[in-house]
Amino acid sequence: MPNRRNVLLVVADDLNCDLGCYGHSSVQSPNIDKLAARGVRFERAYCQFPLCSPSRSSFLTGRRPNVTQIRTNPRSGQFSTDYRPTPHFREFLPDTITLPQLFRQQGYFVARVGKLYHYGVPGEIGTSGLDDAASWEYVVNPAGRDKAEENQVFTLTPGSYGATLSWLAAEGEDSEQTDGLSATAAIGLLEQKRDRPFFLAVGFYRPHTPYVAPKKYFDLYPLDNIVLPVISTDDRLRKPEAAYESAK
Repeated sequence: MPNRRNVLLVVADDLNCDLGCYGHSSVQSPNIDKLAARGVRFERAYCQFPLCSPSRSSFLTGRRPNVTQIRTNPRSGQFSTDYRPTPHFREFLPDTITLPQLFRQQGYFVARVGKLYHYGVPGEIGTSGLDDAASWEYVVNPAGRDKAEENQVFTLTPGSYGATLSWLAAEGEDSEQTDGLSATAAIGLLEQKRDRPFFLAVGFYRPHTPYVAPKKYFDLYPLDNIVLPVISTDDRLRKPEAAYESAK
C-alpha cells in the first residue's frame, strides 16, 4: 500500500483556544503554536455537544447526538444515590462504523493510546473507560504518577477531583505523568516498522481537571501576573444563566 497515508489523531481533553496561536497574551504554548503554524487553524469550529461522552461519541461515529442518543456523562457515584453509567452508542447504533473502525476495514493498523471515547477523569485513568472495542486492534491505557499521587491534589470540593477546581504542582518529570507515558507509547508505535499504513489515535487527559503538571509549568505563571476576566453587567444578563453561575 505505498500510496496510502498514515494518520495521527491527537485529542486533548478540555483544551480550548486560550493558546498563543489564537492570540492569548499570557498562555505559553510553543509546541501547539508550531503545529498550528504548519497546519490549518480553524476560527469557527464547534463541538456537537457541551459534554464529553456525547461529543466524543459524535465525532468518532460521525453521527449527531440525537442519533447516537448519548446526551449525558456518568454521574459521580460518590455524590449521587442515583448513579447510572452513561449508555454506550452501540446500544442504539449496534452496526455503526466508527472512524477508526473504517480504517481497520481498509487494512490499516489501528491503535489507541489514552482517552478517545469517554473516561471519567481522573477516576478511570488506567482503564479502558467507556471504550469501543470494535474501533481498535491495539490499545494502551497508561496510568502515571498523577494517578498514583491523586491524594495530594488540592480540591475545592473534598473527595472530588474531576468535576471541580483542583490542582497539583507535581514533583518529577513530564515522562512520569500519564500524558508523558501516553506520548512515549505513541512515539514507540510511530517508530515501529510494519507492512501496512497506520491510524494512531492519541488522547491526552489534560488539561481536564485536576490540573496536574510538574511544578516547572506552574512557575511559568506567577500569581501576580494572572489577570482575571472582568464580568460586566451585560455579561451577567446574558443567557443561559447557568453559563455564568461561577461568575456570581
